[in-house]
Amino acid sequence: MITLNVQLPETVAAEFYQAADELNQRFGDTKPRIDAKTLMAFALSRFDAVDVCAQFDLALRIVKGTAEPPFNPTLK
Repeated sequence: MITLNVQLPETVAAEFYQAADELNQRFGDTKPRIDAKTLMAFALSRFDAVDVCAQFDLALRIVKGTAEPPFNPTLK
């Protein structure tokens, strides 16, 4: 297992904390309690290399503004 320290914008972190609170209310007394960090790890763990590359490809093409159309993962 690898441990990462990631800085998130407060608004993004707040969404994960709110989701953890809502899940704990829905499912009651879970042991251990559902926390925001676990939700973040779960969200990150669902991506493989192709997904990560596609997201960064899209983001960098949008920022760079090349004449080439942005990568569209739904059209691969």
